[in-house]
Amino acid sequence: MSKVNLPLSHLTVLDLTRARAGPTAARHLADWGADVIKIEMPSEPGDEGLGGARHGPDFLNLHRNKRSITLNLKKEKGRQIFLALA
Repeated sequence: MSKVNLPLSHLTVLDLTRARAGPTAARHLADWGADVIKIEMPSEPGDEGLGGARHGPDFLNLHRNKRSITLNLKKEKGRQIFLALA
């Protein structure tokens, strides 16, 4: 079935979640056709992030069917881009 024919294909979701339940819920929305955009924080030196290796199997499974962008929401430019996506 093409993504266009899925029930949530008319929705765009901005995923700001970080712990297991949030990304899992957003993944389900993506699996049902929503255009989910994962908003990631810029990494800092020594920052491993939450949930293990960034491109490990668990990360890839948790964020399948999502697009992603890194935005610094502490900066005005990052907030402007975020609002443009909304």
